Amino acid sequence: MSACEFRSSCNYHNILKVKSPVILRYIEEEYCDSSYSECARFIVSKTIGPKAVPKYLFPEDIHEACKILDELD
Repeated sequence: MSACEFRSSCNYHNILKVKSPVILRYIEEEYCDSSYSECARFIVSKTIGPKAVPKYLFPEDIHEACKILDELD
C-alpha cells in the first residue's frame, strides 16, 4: 500500500516531527504508511479539504471527524 497523499502536508505529522519522534514513528507506521484510510485527519482532508482539518484532531479520533463532517449537513 502506498503512503497517505497528505503525509507531507499534514500539520499533525509536521508538529510531531519536532516534538515527539517516537510517537511520530508509531503514527507513521499505523496510519501514514498503511491504514491511512482509517485516519480521522485523512477522512476530513479527503472529504472537505486539508485546510478544514483542525490542528487538535488526532489520527484515531474518528468520532470527532464524524462530528466535523456532520456539521456540513
